[in-house]
Parts: sequence; C-alpha cells; structure tokens
Amino acid sequence: MYARKANFFDSQSDAPWAAEAYGPEELAKLDRVFAAAGSLDGKTVLEPGCGTGRLTEILARKVGPSGRVLAMDISAGMVAAAQEKLTDQAHVDLRQGQLETFPLPEGGVDLVLCHQVFPHLEDQERALALLVRTLNATGLLIVCHFKPLSVINDVHRKAGTAVEQDLIPEHGEMERICDNAGLKINEIADDERGYFLCAKKA
Repeated sequence: MYARKANFFDSQSDAPWAAEAYGPEELAKLDRVFAAAGSLDGKTVLEPGCGTGRLTEILARKVGPSGRVLAMDISAGMVAAAQEKLTDQAHVDLRQGQLETFPLPEGGVDLVLCHQVFPHLEDQERALALLVRTLNATGLLIVCHFKPLSVINDVHRKAGTAVEQDLIPEHGEMERICDNAGLKINEIADDERGYFLCAKKA
C-alpha cells in the first residue's frame, strides 16, 4: 500500500499544495505549533512526512546550526524537491523511507512534528508507539493540519486516489491510540485554524 501512496505523492511533488511556500494564513496557523513547542533553538526535531521540505526549511531555522532536524518521506519525488531547498543545511538529515521500518533514534528527540501526514500512516497505533520511543523525557509530539478533521477526512474519502482511506481518527479513538502509545494529551483542538494535537509522554 505504501508503494501506491509513494507513487501518488511522487506525482504531486510539483503541485501547488505541495510545492508552493506557505502563505500568511498558513504561517499564522503554524504559530499554534511553535507556541506549544516553545523555543527549538539547539533542539532535535523529527519530521515524518516532510514532503517537499516547506516546513523542514522553517524547522531548520528554528533549531539553528546547533540543533538537528531529521526529516523523512515515502516519496522519492518529494524528498528530491526537499533536497533542493535544503542543500546548504548541514544540520538537516533528510531521507526517503517509511516510518514503520525506519531506523529511528531512541530517546533523544525534543519534538516529533506530524504535519499533514498522520492520516497517511498505514498503522497509526504502531507508528505512534514508535514515535514515542524517540522522545526524550520532556519531549512533545504534535499532530497538526491546516484544515479541521471533518474537512480532511471528507477530501480524502472523495479523492478517488491512494489516499481515499486515509483518515484522522475521531477524538475518542485518537485519545485511545495516544493512551496505548504511552502519551498524555496536553491539548486537542479542531477549529477554524485546523486540527491540532499536542501530547507528551505519560
């Protein structure tokens, strides 16, 4: 299934939604993420599903040269586009691969940021458990989207593509998944600014 999704996202690497820089409205929505995360200077950030590196670029600036960003994506086309953006960022480790089989670091990550990617994970419960293992004692995991849950799920259901079954779980199910993964939710919001979940190790 990931192969089909990788091919789909390869075909989208030049699409405006994937390739264009964030506009003022999107940047304003990201403010919620960075307010919750706090200062990232010198910290280590893990970004699954980095796409063309639009957010990776911002994260690289946030962590600075003394920090580290580990970014990955299943799409070779997306990763190639990201590499073009990040060619001079030595503190960004950019790789192609799927989360569930990726050699993830254990215990040293300050922030896991799942931006616009969580619905596309094949086994969301297992993926969360793996991501929790990367966090240090005070690390945070954030899941965020620019659109509310109902809009994202509706768009995916109607897509008629490899992502048509890729959904964000309803709140009760997401709380169960987080609990099983060893996470305590600090905040969950679903409003005009989009979907936002921030959690820490239980």
